[in-house]
Amino acid sequence: MKKTIIKKYLFLVLLGFMAQVTLAQKTITVTVKEQNGPLPGASVLIQGTTTGTQTDFDGNFSIEASSTDVLTFSYVGFKEVSIPVGNQTIINVTLEEDNALDEVVIVAFGSQTKKKNVQSVSVVGQDAIKDIPANSPQELLQGQAAGVQVVQSSGVLGAAPTIKIRGVASVSSGSRPLFVVDGVPLNDTDLTSNQGANQGLNPLANINPNDIESISVLKDASATAIYGSRGSNGVVIVTTKSGSKGGQTTVTLNVSTGISESTDTFDMMNADEFRQYAVDANYFGIDNVADLPQGGFNWVDGVTRTGISNNIDASVSGGSEKTSFYISTNFKDEEGFIIGNDLKRRAGRLNINHTATDWLEIGANIGVTRNEFDRVGAENSTFAPLTSAYLIRPWVQPRDENGNLVNTGFIANTIAIESLDINDSDVTRTTGNVSAKVSLFEGLTFNSRFGIDRVLVEEQQRSFELNSPGGTGSNFYAQDNRYILTNTLNYDTTFGDKHDLGAVAGISYEENTIRTIAVAGTGFASDSSLNIESAAQKTTTTSSATANSLVGYFARVNYAYDSKYVLEGSLRRDGSSRFGADNRFGTFFALGGAWNLSEEKFLEDSSWINNLKLRASFGTTGNDRIGNFQSLALYSGGTFGQYNDQAGLAPVSAPNPDLKWERSKAFDIGLAGDLFNNRISFSVDYYKKRTDDLILNLPLPISTAAGTNNTIARNVGEIENRGFDVSLTSNNFRDGDFKWTTTLNIGFNTNEVISLPGASIDTEGREFIAGSASQRAIVGESINTFYLVRYKGVNPQTGDAEWLDADGNATTNPNPSTDRVIAGDANPDFVGGLTNTFKYKNFDLNVLTNFSVGNDIYVDGLRFTDNAASGSFNNRAALLNVWQQPGDNAFVPAFDSPTFNTFAQRSTAQLRDGSFLRFKNVTLGYTIPKSVLDKTRHVKNIRLYATATNLITIKGSDLEGIDPEVTDTSAALGQGETFFTPPQSKSFIFGATIQL
Repeated sequence: MKKTIIKKYLFLVLLGFMAQVTLAQKTITVTVKEQNGPLPGASVLIQGTTTGTQTDFDGNFSIEASSTDVLTFSYVGFKEVSIPVGNQTIINVTLEEDNALDEVVIVAFGSQTKKKNVQSVSVVGQDAIKDIPANSPQELLQGQAAGVQVVQSSGVLGAAPTIKIRGVASVSSGSRPLFVVDGVPLNDTDLTSNQGANQGLNPLANINPNDIESISVLKDASATAIYGSRGSNGVVIVTTKSGSKGGQTTVTLNVSTGISESTDTFDMMNADEFRQYAVDANYFGIDNVADLPQGGFNWVDGVTRTGISNNIDASVSGGSEKTSFYISTNFKDEEGFIIGNDLKRRAGRLNINHTATDWLEIGANIGVTRNEFDRVGAENSTFAPLTSAYLIRPWVQPRDENGNLVNTGFIANTIAIESLDINDSDVTRTTGNVSAKVSLFEGLTFNSRFGIDRVLVEEQQRSFELNSPGGTGSNFYAQDNRYILTNTLNYDTTFGDKHDLGAVAGISYEENTIRTIAVAGTGFASDSSLNIESAAQKTTTTSSATANSLVGYFARVNYAYDSKYVLEGSLRRDGSSRFGADNRFGTFFALGGAWNLSEEKFLEDSSWINNLKLRASFGTTGNDRIGNFQSLALYSGGTFGQYNDQAGLAPVSAPNPDLKWERSKAFDIGLAGDLFNNRISFSVDYYKKRTDDLILNLPLPISTAAGTNNTIARNVGEIENRGFDVSLTSNNFRDGDFKWTTTLNIGFNTNEVISLPGASIDTEGREFIAGSASQRAIVGESINTFYLVRYKGVNPQTGDAEWLDADGNATTNPNPSTDRVIAGDANPDFVGGLTNTFKYKNFDLNVLTNFSVGNDIYVDGLRFTDNAASGSFNNRAALLNVWQQPGDNAFVPAFDSPTFNTFAQRSTAQLRDGSFLRFKNVTLGYTIPKSVLDKTRHVKNIRLYATATNLITIKGSDLEGIDPEVTDTSAALGQGETFFTPPQSKSFIFGATIQL
């Protein structure tokens, strides 16, 4: 009996306790806003616990809490708010903007608040890149960061863009910035085969742009010196997406499809026009068009098409109390606007972070991407579709009367090539790291990170002989493995209420190995035989291996007093296997300071200044991109080293044990601020960077030349870049339903070669290095100076083409050796971008334009398409404007003029003003109202959008048919030149983003 009473009593107690808990715990519905509307992604935490969540796209969330709990709301850039639950079940919170200087900026080996940052850093955030359809991270920077010039070098899928941060800092060493993804410096060596262009596939095309959260561009020495020997061209830090601990799990699906076409192509003569022109110009000694081959074909239309792309991105992000995660996958299929040019991308990423204990945090970021390219010849090749289409005579047809593809001779039938041949390049890239963060005691942490960057290239080429078996084939394999181990100690503390101290010290070790193997053969019994093993004759078998390593010791200290005065210093010492035995190690440093003027009493009552900061820095950085073994005496074996039919070694190059880093010394001063209640934000920087100890290949005396290489790499010469970076953001309308924000960035740069000891001397006694037949790096001028005979035009009275000699006198017979002068510069006076973002209720419109002003481009292909005296190639339709009688303002000299045969010689006739303004990206979006989505069970948000890329290009009239945004090399010398480089594509994409 007693047991039964006790059981009943315990049951009643338990029931009462459960009722009490049930009454205490309730669902709280919260809406978080800021002055301009809902605040998605805001964090809420039950005070004193680790229980929390994040707001959805409309700023809403729900959480289980008791009446005695206190909810804390926070968001980067806004003041934190704490609200007791009490009897409330519905809470509306409006967060106020915090001081903009408290925002966090990603820098080398950590992050800093803007208030403590003394570095010149441009940040391109998620809002700026989410709507841009890009194939690589570099494309996301175009027009979005002051002082950063990005040139999309070609319209071929995956082509490597050229990127310059504050000008060209080297003559012959690498000019690309250093890319760092989640703390791993990437190798940017292009291992793919050259197919008619001076640059191959983009080595960073395997970084999935859809996984990128933000991009920080480090520009001044204060920001880049801690990267030591690799910082002189600037550093680009890419941060991939992550989840949030205690946050809601969000599933995001982005589906899009699009079409693309060429932005511009040459207007060529059709078959009838060419036949008549051939008779008039007496190309073949035939005076009747009926005696010339009949028929015709539009080859430009034949090798171009409407490209189609399909893209699917799926990701899941979120976290628990101790773990955050981000998982994504990407499937992309794209046909380029050039026949035979296709891309398939398959990508996956896993980012995870876990708090194991109160002193240990571990994480891993792993991304795997496979790009499968169906490649085409790019430009300087008669096997390139567009090059062939421009040059081939228009009466030549790709098929015979029976519809069979035919051999068209010297100018290849690229329609047949792209229909039959195999030209595949598959690139698999694995990047990532595993890390551990150990809290040793308050303020001091030890961080260890092991990273990898592994690239595998597999290429297959198989060409078939028309109408008969046989053909040629080749296979190429390359792998590039980079391993990096970085250990750092980070210390942050505040003492005396006004003193903030932050420090980082560390050591890193990198090792990079590249191995390649190639095999080729000819004579296949059948077109169905694809493997080289089936070839009757193995024509080539080669293999190679190379390696380099780098060890670095570095430290940085940042001190701030009373949030007003900030001082920072960094030091790095690098040792590289690439340099001479006497100069393996180099030391690099930076000193910087900032003054937050808005924290001073004389400005704290200002009604229109919210933030104002003056900063300055000076430091040194280096450049180690010279290739491996440049300092060593090299020997070659194999057939080259044979002597009297016996195996041996032969010298190839002379040693230079004194070879060392190129070194850049940079000064930067800047002013940044937020005005008029943060309606206007601006940043202005002046910089001056001088690079000395340039690494140049100088000729050796014949008596000391080694083997086949009669040059030696030495440290000589100087080059300087100076200019301004300007950024301005204006919140034109930010209250109510209509919002409008404008962001403008401009980079002004002047590049000058200071000295080139040991280089060639021109007729005026100036030292120079020839970058190409049209361009030179000349002391006192830009590194990309065009050096050409000046073309005057066709004399309206005589019908003769005229040029100018060195003294400026008109001549019909210029001397290329003595009459060339400085005629232009491939470097622009300024570049930049203008972004306008409009929002009205559920509609949003983003318009990004980019521009380049003051640069010249040399269109080398015009020497062929405008060669009026040759019937070997087709001509542009512009050549139909031939001088006939006195008074004619003609494009081409008279047929009987002596200059008709020399009209297309190399001169400024092929030089154009490359200035342009391009509507780079226009995106219109519509977000389905939440009231509609509430009727569904799982859908949180749906946004429909349409994007146009390269929609309109405003350029000079003499650029008709020419894309001004082209260059056929990524090297420092020779930029701004093009030889039938395929133009950019114009694309239209339609898609939807769905969050569950």
